[in-house]
Amino acid sequence: ATGKSTKPVVLYLHGFEENATSPKPAALRPHVELEIPHLGVYLTHRNSPVRYMVSSPWFIGSIAAGLACGKLMSSASVAMGAMIGIILSASALFFNRRRILVAGIRGSLEASLQIAREALRRTKPDVVAGFSWGGCLACLLLREGSWTGPTLLLAPAYELLHEKASLPAPSSLVHADVDEKQRSKQGRIVIVHSDSDQIVPIEHSKRLAKENGFKFRQVHGEKHAMFGLATDGKLLELLKEILEQD
Repeated sequence: ATGKSTKPVVLYLHGFEENATSPKPAALRPHVELEIPHLGVYLTHRNSPVRYMVSSPWFIGSIAAGLACGKLMSSASVAMGAMIGIILSASALFFNRRRILVAGIRGSLEASLQIAREALRRTKPDVVAGFSWGGCLACLLLREGSWTGPTLLLAPAYELLHEKASLPAPSSLVHADVDEKQRSKQGRIVIVHSDSDQIVPIEHSKRLAKENGFKFRQVHGEKHAMFGLATDGKLLELLKEILEQD
């Protein structure tokens, strides 16, 4: 990265409920040039899975079909037709719930991945770090070859989100166009995961590390957010470890 500052530039891809003031980014900010693109994936935000769920053809179609059938079944009474339509719509939504969820996660992932790509081009970081949802995005950047540098993956939800979105999740993240010299530096990619994570199974990260030759660090007793990494200085130590290998 270029610029007057001698601090390393870190592109931090945040988790679903994280923001710029969350403990992990806050712990890094005094020591690095921190870039945190707003992915907009939380509930009411522009790239939320909920937004893509309610705008999916499966959701809209379920509502429209239910209301139309209700109107036809009770043309004599508007109130009765509306009631029947609501019941039928709810039934259709329940029946299509899996398709609606898949549409929501796929739309949200693609939208937030595009933001990550743009941030990568704009900031030219020394390190990419990603937590949970952001960790999945970092994995996708590696897989597509748009990023091949030092990477810190914190409880990456790569396999989990692909399962939820009914997408294949190739365990190999080394892009075909990456040369042998770059392949030999896969140790600069570190996955950190807690053995008490209640959201993303630690086995997912173990598989990812084993398949790609990434380093794996297991944290004991922390929940999914791993706030302890921020308070005990280990997060900064991990970044230094990755950079020193470069």
